[in-house]
Amino acid sequence: MSLFENRPNTRAFFSGIILAAIAVLCITGVLLAEHDTKPAIEHNRASREQAIMEQLLPNLKNEAQGAMTYQCKLVSHPLIGTNMKAYIATDSTGKIMGYVGTYATNRGYSNPLVLIAGLDTSGHLTKVDIAFTRETPGIGDKVERKRGTYLDQFDGLGLYDANWDVKKFNGDFDYFTGATVTSRAVVLATRDFLEVMMGTDLTTLPNCPN
Repeated sequence: MSLFENRPNTRAFFSGIILAAIAVLCITGVLLAEHDTKPAIEHNRASREQAIMEQLLPNLKNEAQGAMTYQCKLVSHPLIGTNMKAYIATDSTGKIMGYVGTYATNRGYSNPLVLIAGLDTSGHLTKVDIAFTRETPGIGDKVERKRGTYLDQFDGLGLYDANWDVKKFNGDFDYFTGATVTSRAVVLATRDFLEVMMGTDLTTLPNCPN
């Protein structure tokens, strides 16, 4: 066989090498880009996390010494859901300044309804907010902060400071006419959250995955 007849196979061989080299370069580029952007991603995540904590634990800046750190734990309990995130907030001296936790309920119109709340070290709520909802616009979503101050009625309350139900069912909490189901779901879920948090040592729980 002549050299001329071997040329197509030679070209195919070198084309394969070139394509392999390009693939290696692309993979290397992606890995380098990921390596370069990872610190920025972590910084942005930490900044968002800190902003949420500061909103839910509004007195931290005045009471804490130095920078705050937030240790994430996973809480699983029938009353609040599986693998719900809870944070232990500590200042630069290692002193625990408060807690933030997420909790879910299936008592709403469209489940799940996921809430997030801050707690001080005495177990009293500092602020409650909605983390995720599928409640009907104009009806169930009336409890959201963008619609008003309904959630403010929980501020400062502990597990034994109120009758945890809406007034329609002889409780202490307001509710929206036409959205009683969602109003009651928030109240009962927050009571359950307090009960779980009061009975749980967060330091013994598994850390959240990185």
